Amino acid sequence: MKKNTLLLLALCALLLIAAACTQAAAPTTAPAEPTTAPTEAAPVGGDVVLDIIGESKSISFSMETLKALPAVEGQAGIKSSTGKITPPVLFKGVSLLTLIDQVGGLGADMGVEIEAEDGYIMTFSGDQLANGAFIAYDPATGDELKSVDPLTVIVAYEMDGQPLDEQRDGKLRLAIISEKNNQVTDGHWSIKWVRRVTLKSMAEDWVLELQGAIDDPVDRGSYESCSASGCHGSTWTDTKAQEWSGTPLWIIVGRVDDEFKHGSDVQPYNRELAEAGYTIEVVAADGYSVTFDSQRINEDNAIILANKVNGNMLAEEDNPLRLVGPTLTGKESIGAVVKIILHLNDAAAAGDDAAAATPNAGAGPAVAPAGEEALTLAGLVNAEQSWSRDMLEALGKVELQLEHPKKGMQEYEGVRLNDLLALAGPKDGAATLVLTASDGYAVEADLAAVLACADCLVAFADDGTLVLAMPGMESSFWVKDVVRIEVK
Repeated sequence: MKKNTLLLLALCALLLIAAACTQAAAPTTAPAEPTTAPTEAAPVGGDVVLDIIGESKSISFSMETLKALPAVEGQAGIKSSTGKITPPVLFKGVSLLTLIDQVGGLGADMGVEIEAEDGYIMTFSGDQLANGAFIAYDPATGDELKSVDPLTVIVAYEMDGQPLDEQRDGKLRLAIISEKNNQVTDGHWSIKWVRRVTLKSMAEDWVLELQGAIDDPVDRGSYESCSASGCHGSTWTDTKAQEWSGTPLWIIVGRVDDEFKHGSDVQPYNRELAEAGYTIEVVAADGYSVTFDSQRINEDNAIILANKVNGNMLAEEDNPLRLVGPTLTGKESIGAVVKIILHLNDAAAAGDDAAAATPNAGAGPAVAPAGEEALTLAGLVNAEQSWSRDMLEALGKVELQLEHPKKGMQEYEGVRLNDLLALAGPKDGAATLVLTASDGYAVEADLAAVLACADCLVAFADDGTLVLAMPGMESSFWVKDVVRIEVK
């Protein structure tokens, strides 16, 4: 009888211990806007290595309890922002979806915020987690793959059969795995030193269009990576004690002000060009835009293109980005920003045509001698064309009074652009013209709109270069020192 009593007491004790694994407790970190008070299960078997924060429930894992969950493994490698490839290796861990299921699962319009021990934060959309919606690249060439094998996001604790190197990767890191070693993904998704996973409501993925000397669109993930505190992140607190965080506008401008990108051996932000002067147009989703002089925003960390306020996603009317800062007027603090355009050739209107139109201030434009090739018209055409200035003048010059969007009525002498297009003969399916200047500045124009512009000219500038005179169009299309027109 005594033995039976002792056995019964032991069984009760085991049941109490098991119950303690899911017992509610106050969380150390709560979601930004919880709908109900979250609960947290006590960790078992060692120190806490990972917190999973749901809307109404939270769980802390030790390494032992994490490894008790179903494990998955696969090949994962990365492509850095500078193009460096780290080839795929074998990772093992727990699917992020499996961990999310422990706190109620991923609901509609939900995303997941991953936080590292050093404060670095990255957000994943539900589509990325549920469907593996990532861009993948060929590990041999770095080229984007059109067909992608299934991808799974895991919280990894092993690499090549060994525990992670804690100095390099931390105890846990994110890996985007596939069955084969034939693809890699962007490096900013592969977060090291993972410490916390938080479910949050979030908007759809977005892309910020950047147009300047080159075009270089930035997706949400890349922007969050750039805006991290350990990268280019900056903050500003307004008069209502709201803390806005993101990336300074001048940093974003530096991605497209010349051909040198972030991570190259050359400083990606062109200071000489900014000091010479050009304009920066910030455009909202509804078409509203504001324009800044490059000298005003030059290396000013307080003018921020914010993607968060008080650590949370922006309100719907401001999403995905809002321009904020202490020196901006109410009209300049534009929300719902989707595009930034650098009007590099507009600098000539400030008074120094040659210095402002090229990165080498004061060097002057590269002028082709009268008998040498000055303009090429190529791409989706029946017959590619190249002309010297003498050849263009021989085609038949016209003189027209045209209204520049900023300078007003001006007199232009040149050749009708439509006459040049007729000589090349755009092929069926052609829809766009890429207008490129000698300094690399390029802008895309709708082919139908150009064909409808009877007075659009390739005009002869006094300095020997060619300029586009595009009446009825924005100043960005009035390209100075134009050297190439490509039909696409």
